[in-house]
Amino acid sequence: MGSLKAESRQADIDGHGIHWVEAGDGPPLVLIHGWSCSGFFWKPMIPLLQSTCRVLAPDLPGHGLSSKDEASYLPELQAKRLLEWLTAIGVDRFTVVGHSMGGEIAARMALAAPERVEKLVLAGAIGLKQVWDNLPWYARVGLTPRVQKIANRFFTEKALARSHRLFMTGPGRPPYPECIRDIVLTNCNTPQDLTTLTRTTQDGLFQAFLDPRLSEIKQPALCIWGELDKLVPLSAGKRCAELIPQARLSQIPGTGHMIPWEEPERMASEITGFMKKEK
Repeated sequence: MGSLKAESRQADIDGHGIHWVEAGDGPPLVLIHGWSCSGFFWKPMIPLLQSTCRVLAPDLPGHGLSSKDEASYLPELQAKRLLEWLTAIGVDRFTVVGHSMGGEIAARMALAAPERVEKLVLAGAIGLKQVWDNLPWYARVGLTPRVQKIANRFFTEKALARSHRLFMTGPGRPPYPECIRDIVLTNCNTPQDLTTLTRTTQDGLFQAFLDPRLSEIKQPALCIWGELDKLVPLSAGKRCAELIPQARLSQIPGTGHMIPWEEPERMASEITGFMKKEK
């Protein structure tokens, strides 16, 4: 685990091997990463949260060290698997944080199990139709199966560093080589990794939209957005906060899509303050 003081754990849940990183003690806090990442995506934040929370950062099925098979990776199925995993390890009620694709999955967990999800945090979350509508044409083309199979061959540390600087982070931010290295090693390192990456892309991104359902979320919600997010713009965060009845929006200046790496202290402070606040 390097400098990260946390446990690496594994369990078989309904035929899916789920790996997760766990640290700390206190109220359960589940951190759900986005597309092409893993539980290691939360490295900058886990040390900031583990003194007050039991932090659980799973690798979504199809990602990281969790199972990579022929399963469907639709967001509603991923939400169901995570709820089953939490039941299996004895976690009944919890706060859930989701970043990007993980935000849509977190919202679906809150909708599927309102009696278990105490609070919801969405950070640069996809799931709204306007995010898809605002994607540039080249991003839409890049998500097609044929183009993605070709593009997967170029998932190198150098190429990812360039794309992060162009699209993922705020101006002047570093490329976060440790984050990029984790992505390459856990999701782009073998032919099976790349085959599964294509499946998680086709199943996990922009298959259904949450706009009609966000008003059904009754839990307190916090929407954390980078003001300069090019991938999931701040307007989407404002819309999420409008549609969820008990939501508020926290805007982070100078920050792009990689909030947990660009501003981990600010994000951790927002989350811990939100968890302490009474409903």
